[in-house]
Amino acid sequence: MNNNLNNCFCISDNTHSFTKWLLQLLGPVIFGVKPAEIISFPYSDKQNSYRLTEIKRILDKNNKIFYKEFSYCNKCTKILFYNSTELNNILSEYRNLKFLQSIGYPNNYNLNIYLDFIIGKMKTGDIPDEIGIFLGYPLKDVLGFIGHPSLKLTKINGWRVYGDSRISDIKYMQFINAKNKMKELLNHHNVDTVLKAI
Repeated sequence: MNNNLNNCFCISDNTHSFTKWLLQLLGPVIFGVKPAEIISFPYSDKQNSYRLTEIKRILDKNNKIFYKEFSYCNKCTKILFYNSTELNNILSEYRNLKFLQSIGYPNNYNLNIYLDFIIGKMKTGDIPDEIGIFLGYPLKDVLGFIGHPSLKLTKINGWRVYGDSRISDIKYMQFINAKNKMKELLNHHNVDTVLKAI
């Protein structure tokens, strides 16, 4: 769904900048408007060890986000950050669940089993199209991306939007508003204060 997922990326050499960038990126997950986010850290990056340690430090201070770390194609470490309540709600929603089961996910739904299932696919070097559901994109956009004939590309706004864009636009604005809310908090408070407050 997102072309960046096939590449390893991570920005900012500055420690403080990295932490602020990470919290802003994860703002929608922290505030519960986005079920998950995925970030890649290339093995070639000399800052990786620090960044992974900083991520663990941050998450130790927050009980809203969990994560699963795994190796991707021997090129990078990927981390799937998730809000367990929001992700569980999204995955267990009837239409999403039926779709995932139709493409091979286990019939008996369990959040950890489904997370392990998609991570198992990614460990083989495949970023499956259904990652969009885990990231909170509307099912219609995932189906359109896969090639459903009745869903035509409407626009690109954070991701590829298919068919009627109203639901996608609302979701996109929720993501943007949560990032802006986090940015505003970080502009007025230091990182540790923000972590305690959220």
